[in-house]
Amino acid sequence: MNLLLDTHIFLWAVTEEEKIGRKTKKILENPNNNLFISAVSIWETAYLFETKPKALKIKKPLADFWDEALIELRVQVLNITTQHCQRFYEIQPVENHSDIFDRMIIAQSASTGISVVSADQKFPLYKMIKVIAND
Repeated sequence: MNLLLDTHIFLWAVTEEEKIGRKTKKILENPNNNLFISAVSIWETAYLFETKPKALKIKKPLADFWDEALIELRVQVLNITTQHCQRFYEIQPVENHSDIFDRMIIAQSASTGISVVSADQKFPLYKMIKVIAND
């Protein structure tokens, strides 16, 4: 199964594993699953590292963290395409959800048909994607 990890799921899996639910952990550890992280998640992490460094449990340069974490979790980066950008433009944000990083992840999921693994309560409100909750 192809799965797109929301930024926080990826970060938790590497730095705060106790926040990952049992079912989600099994999904992440299943070698038959193809795991992806959006390129926008790398950008979001850099932004969070700059604006809220204490909120992240990253103790090394970001490039080193990402290189090691991608290998550790067997995750591929899903680059942003023109189709994803068009879908981003077409998707209307749900009420009280203005996170552009989330919106790009949703656009990528909608464009590719890849399910998103997320704990974000807003994601299921986007009916054009399939969300796997962090259980």
